Amino acid sequence: DPATLRKSFHFDTYTEALQFAQKVDEMSTIMDHHANMRIVHKCTNGVDLEMEFFSFDAQELTQKDYDAANAVDLVHGGNPVRMSDYSYDLKQDSVALFPANPRGSSKLLRVDSQGVVSYFDHFAKSVPSALAGCHVVFNNSRVLDARLSVELNDGAIVELMLLDLGSIDPALPSSDHAIQAMIRSESVSKGDIYIEPVSGTKVEVVDVRGIWEEEEESGGNGCDCVVRIHSHQDIGTYLGSNGSVPIPPYLHREAVPSDKERYNNVYAKDEGSVAAPTAGLHFTDEVLQELGESNTSSLTLHVGAGTFMPVLSKDARDHSMHAERFFVNVGELRSIVEAMKQGKALVVVGTTSTRTLESLFWLGVKRLQGLPNSDNVKELELGQFDWIPLGVVDPNISPVSALNALIDGMSDHETISGQTSLMITPNSYKFKVIDHLITNFHAPDSTLMLLVSAFLGKQSSITGIYEDAQRKGYRFLSYGDACLFSRPGKKLPVERK
Repeated sequence: DPATLRKSFHFDTYTEALQFAQKVDEMSTIMDHHANMRIVHKCTNGVDLEMEFFSFDAQELTQKDYDAANAVDLVHGGNPVRMSDYSYDLKQDSVALFPANPRGSSKLLRVDSQGVVSYFDHFAKSVPSALAGCHVVFNNSRVLDARLSVELNDGAIVELMLLDLGSIDPALPSSDHAIQAMIRSESVSKGDIYIEPVSGTKVEVVDVRGIWEEEEESGGNGCDCVVRIHSHQDIGTYLGSNGSVPIPPYLHREAVPSDKERYNNVYAKDEGSVAAPTAGLHFTDEVLQELGESNTSSLTLHVGAGTFMPVLSKDARDHSMHAERFFVNVGELRSIVEAMKQGKALVVVGTTSTRTLESLFWLGVKRLQGLPNSDNVKELELGQFDWIPLGVVDPNISPVSALNALIDGMSDHETISGQTSLMITPNSYKFKVIDHLITNFHAPDSTLMLLVSAFLGKQSSITGIYEDAQRKGYRFLSYGDACLFSRPGKKLPVERK
């Protein structure tokens, strides 16, 4: 018989095996090369999924077989992404409870293209000169007042936090839409009616999705549900009158009036986030002026509360990545492409902007490969691991080609939109668009730790960098200090001289 590639995967439950088989099938469709699979149920001993790759037409093993098998190993099998390798001991006194005052006076940690770490005392005084000759990309999403206090008939007050607006427009009437939310209670049922006491508005639970898992220091678990706010006001106006700023739960304090301004970026424009894209909080109007309008671009990714979800699985690849909605003006994306054509270094502000641009690259690859629905510019969608099979089919597509494929034939005033669940992990993901990243210090056991570790590569230990920063008094998380990271081998223009 002709040689084949065979491997057996073991799962604890039949459901887990089926979910993995479906994931492989989705990848195989993109690669246009399907595996033969057989599931063997062993009762209390779990389930084995036996997989085989073989090129039937050629009647022998081909490169497509090896590529497909390697792609499967990146998702399950091969080398695990152990979360314990990307955790660190975050001291409570390292967490910034309030932002640096005045805005822009936070510290800056720099890791250059060779992994050399430098420390700067003042962000706003250091960044403009460091970014000379670069093109800087921001996320201009504005944070909604997405946290409400509601009560049941017994008068008990509980927290209700909107988790994600998805494709809902905040300018539309509240009562027209069901919105994903978290209620900080473990006894929530479909049909429950809560009252928002300030306005007397009824908030109806229309569906219960399950448990919303958070660490105890963030307030503990709640109920992930879908609610309808029975108000004639649009969502943005209603929340502005009755909600409060959704500062992160790990701050262990109520929002204060200054949070209204300080938990938003000075360039924030389009409402829709329930958590701030915090890397931009360090930028002032003066810094933006020094950078110059022609050297900056904006996109919009509405940040959901999933950004605070810890990775609970030992192998990060088993984590279900949350989806977030993005909107990108064609003219803005075209300016990014032009900057790349000119050889300008691309500096991206925040992990949200990073995920968006990297996602746009893969969506452009989808378009170039002629995959289904890739030409629907209003409903683009990238799955958690889509980048793996897309990279197998054609690994040599340039960023300019991929991004141009999305906007070819469109006018500057048009918008492309969709959602991304892209999960970036170390030792496997290769960045396609981003050269330099400005970001905050992230929480242990988070997907953001995985992203920045992947960005710095093997020459730098992100946990070691964070531990040293804590010893030097740097402040962490949303209101904390900033980092400026460069990919290995990617120098800033001022460092090339």
